[in-house]
Amino acid sequence: MAMEARDVIDIALLFEQAGIDFWVEGGWGVDALLGAQNRDHGDLDLVVDSPRSDETRRLLADTGFAVIFEDPPGRCSFRDAGERTVDVAFAVADRYGDRWNLNRTIGRGEPDYPFDCFTYGWIGGHKVACLGPETQVAHHLGYEIEDVDLFDVELLRERFDTRVPESLRPLGR
Repeated sequence: MAMEARDVIDIALLFEQAGIDFWVEGGWGVDALLGAQNRDHGDLDLVVDSPRSDETRRLLADTGFAVIFEDPPGRCSFRDAGERTVDVAFAVADRYGDRWNLNRTIGRGEPDYPFDCFTYGWIGGHKVACLGPETQVAHHLGYEIEDVDLFDVELLRERFDTRVPESLRPLGR
């Protein structure tokens, strides 16, 4: 089932009302940066600071979401009766504001979320915190690429002149 902008706004408002900071990444994060929905989305990808993981789990459970997948301690997926899916990456920050997914050791290699990657965008007229273009592109690496991934990074390249690695370029570009 496709998630609509209204679904994303409803979930964002839940987190905002609970006082839990989050950043949108993935397909909706790309669309937030662009300020418009450019394709269908099957889920909403969020980054949440790990000290808020228990509250996040409670918030989602209390609003009808159940865990459908876990890769502890840093990743968890939830789905509700309306088949809305929320994938959460839990991150830990260092004193400089760089963040690492909990499934990685802090200070080991480059951060998953560098301190300067956090920005804002718009989904359905609602301002949301999201990851910047370079980090969005970087997070498309390391797994089997689909056409939607190529589409997303091409939009980022066109709008923000973001460098796109060869592996994420459509053939002939």
